[in-house]
Amino acid sequence: RLRALAGGHMNTLTALLALLALLTLLPPTAPRTVHVDYTPATAPIANPERGFYHYIETRASAPAAYDEEQLRAYRTGEQITLLYCINYLDGLTAQPIPQSFLDHITANLAAVRAAGLKCVLRFAYTDADPTANGEQPPFGDAPPAQVAAHLEQLRPLLEANADVIALLQAGFIGTWGEWYYTDHFVEDPAQPWAVSDAMYALRRQVIDQELAVLPPRLTVAVRYVEAKQRLFDATDPLAAGDAFTATAQARTGFHNDCFLASATDYGTYREGQIETDKAYLAAETQFTPMGGETCNPNPPRSSCPTALAELARFHWSYLNTDYHPEVLAGWAAEGCRDEVARRLGYRLRLVSADLPATAFAGGALPVRLALENAGFAAPINPRPVTVVLRHTLTGAAVTLPLAVEPRRWLPGPHTIDASLRLPAALPPGAYELLLHLPDPHAALAARAEYAIQLANLNTWEPATGYNRLLHTVTISAPAPSLYLPAINR
Repeated sequence: RLRALAGGHMNTLTALLALLALLTLLPPTAPRTVHVDYTPATAPIANPERGFYHYIETRASAPAAYDEEQLRAYRTGEQITLLYCINYLDGLTAQPIPQSFLDHITANLAAVRAAGLKCVLRFAYTDADPTANGEQPPFGDAPPAQVAAHLEQLRPLLEANADVIALLQAGFIGTWGEWYYTDHFVEDPAQPWAVSDAMYALRRQVIDQELAVLPPRLTVAVRYVEAKQRLFDATDPLAAGDAFTATAQARTGFHNDCFLASATDYGTYREGQIETDKAYLAAETQFTPMGGETCNPNPPRSSCPTALAELARFHWSYLNTDYHPEVLAGWAAEGCRDEVARRLGYRLRLVSADLPATAFAGGALPVRLALENAGFAAPINPRPVTVVLRHTLTGAAVTLPLAVEPRRWLPGPHTIDASLRLPAALPPGAYELLLHLPDPHAALAARAEYAIQLANLNTWEPATGYNRLLHTVTISAPAPSLYLPAINR
């Protein structure tokens, strides 16, 4: 009996020891979370696809090569990442674009890429001042069939260089490509303001072809509020649920090339319905790109208070730094030009984060990030957002994608709350956490100048394009699969 009793005790002890050993392998049910606060930065940032731009042109009659070093200086010296790249097809209203000029445009876009910038792209046939002949035709643009032929010629060029195109302004029609003084897209060229439904149908063909020759992630911008409404027979603004889809309406934004120049911004808004047009534009530009230039001093409308209010209301992403000099000088004198430079487009910053101190390979990595967009607009093009784990000893990095849409990060606060799955084969060790918002195009994804820099102190890595989250997580070997916590997908 004593031996049997002793044997029973030994079996119980063995079972208890085995249970204790198993418990040491179990992951904690609630890993310790570390809270991190971030310090905002106030300096200007050379972020992609936003901000002041420089004007640069070339023309078929006098090709002008872009100066790569000058373009690079825009970025490094002025924090400018955008160019307004207008290509005049002058003299080509009745003939194909010569291959030599197509090659010339390609070479110019290669210089843009090498310098780390992008283009707001436009094509036009003439920049002859219409007032020189009393605003009477002919104005010098091309007929619809020739525009269509030229767009087809440009298709391979646009596809091959889509990585350095921020967006395409509709162009082609009228003087400067602004859709007004035209010989062919209006019933009576002497009355350029009277555009019939039939003429808008012709203009819609141009828009449709432009969207067809561009990759689907890129957009086209039109000059006037009325133009978009009549192109798509839509007086209601784009709904949030329809934004960022493949429809032509979702892929068509705006540019205003006479911002603040008059009560109607020189025809951007219609007489008698200015406020209605403004309300429409404010709603649409939540989801479509908006930019342009000033063209006429018009105080007090062109002064800082109205400028800041309307840049915010209409979600401006880009603006000409070269024109109009008097308007821009006025902003500098009044003290708002630097604020405009900081806030054009997006200005994203980390506010705080809640991150785990430990995790298991193959298990969950819960991430909660609080951000704020202090800019005028959200990013205009899609891009991935990823959490990067970088081993503190080996430097090996693992990228985990976040299921978020930065184009919906309108001005204001935003939260990323995700539970990411770690690779089961992730080596144990300490890993620094980083946030990466790279360009979606494969040719630019690894280039730091095309990644988004967050507006925080001590977070940006200019060599990698990563934003450090100022936190390290310790990864342990995989726990038994039976006890892995549930992963929220």
